[in-house]
Amino acid sequence: MKWGSPLVLYALPVVLLLAGIGMAWAQRRRDRLRNRFAGPGAKTWARPNAGTRARMLDRVLTLATVLWLGFALARPLWYRPDQQNELRGVPYLIALDASRSMLATDLRPSRWAVTTNALDRFLASTRADHIGLLTFSGVAYLNAPLTFDTLALRTMLRYLDPNVLEDPGSSLTSALDRAGRYFETNRITPRLMLLVSDGEDLTGNPVETARELGRRYQMKVYTMGVGTSSGSKVPLLRGGAARNSFGQEVVSRLNESNLQRLAAATGGRYFRLGDRGQGLSEFRESVLVPTTEAVAREDLKNYRELYQVPLALALMCLVGKIVLAADRRTVGRVPSAIRPVSGRNSSPGSKPPTPPV
Repeated sequence: MKWGSPLVLYALPVVLLLAGIGMAWAQRRRDRLRNRFAGPGAKTWARPNAGTRARMLDRVLTLATVLWLGFALARPLWYRPDQQNELRGVPYLIALDASRSMLATDLRPSRWAVTTNALDRFLASTRADHIGLLTFSGVAYLNAPLTFDTLALRTMLRYLDPNVLEDPGSSLTSALDRAGRYFETNRITPRLMLLVSDGEDLTGNPVETARELGRRYQMKVYTMGVGTSSGSKVPLLRGGAARNSFGQEVVSRLNESNLQRLAAATGGRYFRLGDRGQGLSEFRESVLVPTTEAVAREDLKNYRELYQVPLALALMCLVGKIVLAADRRTVGRVPSAIRPVSGRNSSPGSKPPTPPV
């Protein structure tokens, strides 16, 4: 439950306190006026006939009326998402590693094929997520800003190819920095990023960069590992395997520790893609679904007004106070000092004694 006007709740204790002080002051003023009328000592015949319990219940009903009216003014809201207006998912960027190491064949037919096929199925089963696509190798590119058009994203994935990128290498730092600047420029919250990569970085220390960017942009990064720990050679387009500056064939391996530390630096979590994309399903169930519900609970459009309940209770207390009529309720007998004298000693023309002063 949320409150449409929570400031009223903060003022409500003060209002109740003032109401209680006001009732106590009114009671003391009545006592002073009665004592002034009846003289010092408050004679028995001058006391009100209303019972103590009735007066106490009257005060309780008065305070309860003020309390429930305050709750009604604070506008209690009940969370009930409208099924006809589907909830929008949280915005997040998918940063896809498009370096040539993604062409390794430790996943069949290749890391790139397994990843793009899994992302295609993931996007096809997405209903209301607000997704952007970013690819990176040596430099990061924003291929698509946040959009609900998952069909366009799926089409774009089919035309991406690590073989045609002009910037070789793999820079996780560039992907993090590009995503952070995009979130900051467009004032998007919450700021989530799914980094899909084999974890290799040839430009520096991505963990420190992620920690700094997480503080600067308040961005949370979730990582998805692609490949195996045993790894595989990186093939070339014309055949053979890529070689380093020493002439040795390059073997690309999944660097899980790098991805785990990177995610932990921003408060995120590491997943492993798997050969059938199981990691994306786990990411949706453990991250997207709870975050989507949390965001939906922050949107007042998904709440219904519930002020009718405290307002009805306030009216019931007010009616109860009117029916009780504590000021007009009398209990006990009339004091003997003002009761007319009757009996054998009284004559028809005699007057009742006057009450003592």
